[in-house]
Amino acid sequence: MTFYPMTVHRMNALVCRRAQSLLLLAAALLLPLGAQAQPTTSSPDVPSRAAAEAPRTAYLVRSADMLPVVLMSARTSLTGEADGFAAADVVVVGPAVKGLVTGGPHAAALTKSLDAGVRVVACGLAMKKTGVTEGDLLDGIDTAPNGFHELFRLEAEGYVTLQL
Repeated sequence: MTFYPMTVHRMNALVCRRAQSLLLLAAALLLPLGAQAQPTTSSPDVPSRAAAEAPRTAYLVRSADMLPVVLMSARTSLTGEADGFAAADVVVVGPAVKGLVTGGPHAAALTKSLDAGVRVVACGLAMKKTGVTEGDLLDGIDTAPNGFHELFRLEAEGYVTLQL
């Protein structure tokens, strides 16, 4: 076996070509990973992906007896005791609107829920039929001309709805 000595110049050239080949191979393997990389933080003006995908719920309440349970569910969905919902609206129709008045039996639960960010909406048609005026309602309660149409509007906006 004959050994041919390699010059230093040829050795450096071989090492450089192998290093270049390895760098190209590494770049080719890592390029797809870089294209899939996601930023770890987002701009404060842009809602996070999780917040944008968090569910929004709307509850339709027909009976004043169900009001405390629905208010508690809506409230806990916003306060982090559940899976972190983005919004919770309670639409009250029919005779249940009588439960939304100032000084009524559900005033404390309503106030606690409103303070937690729950939006409570009284049906205007039901208010008219039951004799409840906007002045009778607890402060912070919204009204809609028709509670069912309000629920349909929320559904069209992507809310998940529950009817109780």
